[in-house]
Amino acid sequence: MTESHVEAMVKARIARVAAEQERKRLERQEFAAARSAGLARRHAQKLRRQAPTPKEIPMPAALRPVHCPACRRERPARLTGTVTINGTRYEALRCLDSACGLLWLTRPEQPRTAPAAA
Repeated sequence: MTESHVEAMVKARIARVAAEQERKRLERQEFAAARSAGLARRHAQKLRRQAPTPKEIPMPAALRPVHCPACRRERPARLTGTVTINGTRYEALRCLDSACGLLWLTRPEQPRTAPAAA
């Protein structure tokens, strides 16, 4: 039996819908690939922007025993960096006690020299 013109139109419409769905599926895949590539590029750019410049590279971690103001006892502390406030240099220290973790500023210890003889 031959198919009627109505059946031919229905088959053509089903084929058009299937082709449209396939086109949309491929379009979504392309957008997802572009989105993930763009996201990776933006993350890489952000990391480059936030990377420390040679002047900002932190000094090596120096451990020293100091009196922690929060623990109220001598604890090991890590020198995390230096800060200059109104021309005065301070050292930023972090308490290494797991319950404390306080970050505070101190003046750097400078060697004491004997007063000059008059």
